[in-house]
Amino acid sequence: MPSVQRVHEAFKNHDVVVLAISIDGGGVKAVQSFLAKHQYTFSTPVDAGMDTARQFGVRGLPTTYVIDRQGAIVAHGFGPVDFDSPAFVQYLQALVAQPRG
Repeated sequence: MPSVQRVHEAFKNHDVVVLAISIDGGGVKAVQSFLAKHQYTFSTPVDAGMDTARQFGVRGLPTTYVIDRQGAIVAHGFGPVDFDSPAFVQYLQALVAQPRG
């Protein structure tokens, strides 16, 4: 999750929103406590009932989706992602550079 925070910091002023949707059964309090303890500032809605996960067809955790300005899923992956990797950062930079539709 530290790399998620770094991506959030790097792109927050570039029209990029980072969401880490939690399915923690402990609920909002548990998630907020974890985020505060680690000083994470990206948005983290809680999907304890897994409604959103089902809508997106999540089959394993973690799952990552990249959604463009038009709301289309343009990339996704299952398992850990290195958000600091040059390839991922370049991918986001290319998406940000695209003209608004």
